[in-house]
Amino acid sequence: MSKYFVVSDVHSFYREMIAALTEAGYNKDDPEHIFVSLGDLLDRGPSPLECLEFVNAIPPERKVLIRGNHEDLLMDCLARECALEHDIHNGTSDTIRRLAGETADVLYRRNPRLLFAAVREQATLHEYIFSLVDYAEIGDYVFVHGWIPARKGAPERDWRRGDWREARWFNGMGKWKCGAVVPNKTVVCGHWHVSWGHSVLEKKGTEFGEKADFSPFIAPGIIAIDACTAYSHRVNCIVLDI
Repeated sequence: MSKYFVVSDVHSFYREMIAALTEAGYNKDDPEHIFVSLGDLLDRGPSPLECLEFVNAIPPERKVLIRGNHEDLLMDCLARECALEHDIHNGTSDTIRRLAGETADVLYRRNPRLLFAAVREQATLHEYIFSLVDYAEIGDYVFVHGWIPARKGAPERDWRRGDWREARWFNGMGKWKCGAVVPNKTVVCGHWHVSWGHSVLEKKGTEFGEKADFSPFIAPGIIAIDACTAYSHRVNCIVLDI
């Protein structure tokens, strides 16, 4: 039996991620410790390169990396070779500049497309992107970003073949409440701030502010862990024995 250390929506907050993993007892040198990221490793925070280097250094057999909607946004922006308004708002354009490092301004002044091309071809980013999967089904758990691409009452086979790009934007807690579940499994998700579930579904506290609860939202069939790190300055890390 291995221990799975699960984080989500780190959003380039490397120090907060390491603090959460350390508190949970994660040891990168322990072969029984498996690192799991539920997506959105990048954007918004100050340390995208540090996050990438940390994740890439973990052996493939000791990590599970789920693709998030921000990974989609980043690759779309790099392919487009220009930043749209939502790329600026979501921190994607800032991530691209940070990944380019000291050469960012020089490349941009010469030709903005050179900046996008340089990051698009960066080996560190390539290694991470090509390690991503839409979901992982391990034991009694299904690891996803937003939620499974299923509707209430849909046959279990449908969710594995569904539109994962769309599902990465789902509010998992809302979908769970509506009955879009995997029978006899617990779906572990990120993407949507857990304070929404505590406030709206449990009627406890508020989504934001002093009474907001950013601890994991746990109920039969679901574990949601997005701590809205850019706001709360914390990363949730849960440990599962599988």
